[in-house]
Amino acid sequence: MEKFDPLAHFTITDNALSFGDFDLNDIFQLGYTTPLYIYSKNIIKNKIYMLRNLLSPEFKIYYSIKANPFQDIVNYLHQYVDGFDVSSIRELDLALSTGIPGNNICYTGPGKSETELEAAIKSNAIISAESKLEIEKIIQLGSSLNITPRILIRVNPNYTQRRAGMKMASGSSPFGIDAESVPDIIRWIENTKLLLEGFHVYTGSQILDADAINDGQYNTFKLLKELSNICVQTVNIVNVGGGFGIPYFCKHRPLDITSVTENLNNLLSEINSGKFSTGLHTVIELGRYIVGESGVYICKVIDKKISRGKTYLITDGGMHHHLAASGNLGQKVRKNFPIYVANKITSHNTEKVTVTGKLCTPLDILADDVLLSKSVVGDYIAIMNSGAYCLSASPINFLSHPVAQEVLL
Repeated sequence: MEKFDPLAHFTITDNALSFGDFDLNDIFQLGYTTPLYIYSKNIIKNKIYMLRNLLSPEFKIYYSIKANPFQDIVNYLHQYVDGFDVSSIRELDLALSTGIPGNNICYTGPGKSETELEAAIKSNAIISAESKLEIEKIIQLGSSLNITPRILIRVNPNYTQRRAGMKMASGSSPFGIDAESVPDIIRWIENTKLLLEGFHVYTGSQILDADAINDGQYNTFKLLKELSNICVQTVNIVNVGGGFGIPYFCKHRPLDITSVTENLNNLLSEINSGKFSTGLHTVIELGRYIVGESGVYICKVIDKKISRGKTYLITDGGMHHHLAASGNLGQKVRKNFPIYVANKITSHNTEKVTVTGKLCTPLDILADDVLLSKSVVGDYIAIMNSGAYCLSASPINFLSHPVAQEVLL
């Protein structure tokens, strides 16, 4: 089984972390300062190329903007993905600004306001409908706008996704319509001015166990086939979710993506035997897997102190920029993200330290009791695997410090 190496996609130049043709000094000479998120174009592009090579061309890869809504990343991905998954008007505008047609955008998420639904309908985005009431609102808005809305029914299945870092379905859930209620919804929709394009099933995220993903996808394809046979019209689109995880901690092992893609390719024969259109649009919805490993959070050591035998490196960054690395406001068992002294990456002169930010809270810990290259004030700390659910998922207004800069290289 492949071992997790946080530096595998990066290069080391003169004992320092570098990004393709740029080292840290080059980046700072461009006018960027810490705290700073640096994202690698090559890592993102290579992830997409790998998926394209492994997946049948019948699969469409959508980027879930919620993973990282940095405009430069969204613009860059436009040339490599087939569509975008969005969950707000801001994300919808980001997607549309790339020039992508609205019919290659899927608007997901519970609790959509009428303003959001109207924006989605006007842009011709397909709406992943989460409840009967939401569908009723869509019908009313479509009638008032004189537009036939396009929807997927998001299905809350009755099976559980094993080994998910975050379960998004099964049991009682705010996400989707319970599978047993979907047949009646399908029959009701057939008598409305609404275009039911297909179905959306998303069962869980951050899954590193290929067998668990394969089992979940088998159940998803089986469910989609059953639902398709209830429809009067053929199904044009199915979104089978994603949930592909990336490793963060030393005990993690990278996802066996070959096993996952082979299973998906094999399942296509199952879905093609259902009541689906010949040009079926089969969507894989990915965010973290595409951009997560591309990002590095860089902050600067501004103080070093020893308190009762424990060494602290205090940086100009913190949990207001990188909540995930701090433990998301108090995990029961806090784990350290892969972390290095960026300008002393291969030094063998090490020390055990705790790395903190500058916030007035004991929760502002970026790494606790970790062995790093021995550092001084002015050195740079690099937190790896920081490309997804980091800056935009952090309390950036806490204490009103400046927001971290971002750059795509």
